[in-house]
Amino acid sequence: MLLLLRRVRAFIIRDFQLALSYRVEFLIRLLWILGIVTTFYFISRIFAGFPLARYEQWQNPLLAWLTGMAMLNYFLVGFSALANAIRQEQMQGTLESVLLTPINVPTVVVSSSAWAYVDATFNSFLYLFFGWLFFNVQYKGNLFLALGFLILTTLVLASIGILSASFTMSFKRGDPFVILLGAGTALFSGVFYPKEMLQEALGETGGKALSYINPSTHGLDGIRGVLIQGKTFAEVQTPFFVLLGFLIVLLPFSLWIFGRAIKRAKREGSLIQY
Repeated sequence: MLLLLRRVRAFIIRDFQLALSYRVEFLIRLLWILGIVTTFYFISRIFAGFPLARYEQWQNPLLAWLTGMAMLNYFLVGFSALANAIRQEQMQGTLESVLLTPINVPTVVVSSSAWAYVDATFNSFLYLFFGWLFFNVQYKGNLFLALGFLILTTLVLASIGILSASFTMSFKRGDPFVILLGAGTALFSGVFYPKEMLQEALGETGGKALSYINPSTHGLDGIRGVLIQGKTFAEVQTPFFVLLGFLIVLLPFSLWIFGRAIKRAKREGSLIQY
């Protein structure tokens, strides 16, 4: 474990030093997120008193949007971080040297995407912080329980991200996971509108099926239930255990697929191709 932490630390330091060389980008990011939060604030005032109030988690549209955007930012990183890291290593010509070192597959998975999660954590925090600081958004419930949902959902999406990285490793381009899961997270998990609206539009069976097979829906529903409605673990245990089931199935399967993709790339000598 200590060796793993040292390797992760080495990757984070490398990527942090690279990010530090783009200081103007950091300032632009702050202004960009503040602009998004401000925009959602004024849009939320338009919806004051509208039928959205009949949806439990949308009594305060601004609060629902901010939690949704913060989690969407984090979730997108969950299933794209590793694939993006591998793609960058391929383009820099360093992937072969990294994978030929005596580092096991889980270490490569964790280390390569570690900085992306640090960066995403900061960005997601900014959404919630700016809402609280400038627009008096109040959060309630157990923050540690919300954090538990965030970690569990991220692990599930990271497992799908490992499958995405395996595709990148083997076929270089045209990854279907990014398109399907990215669109699915934004459209079907209730980030921008109540998921109940989707169920009403597509029918009870179809809408629920789309929501149920999307891990992001369960994660966001649990996080909003805690931060917006102040629910306890007993009240949100259903989405929690559904996510746990996803993780138990997807994590070992994705690691196995990723290991086979690495062996295939080494055998074919395609590690430096992109």
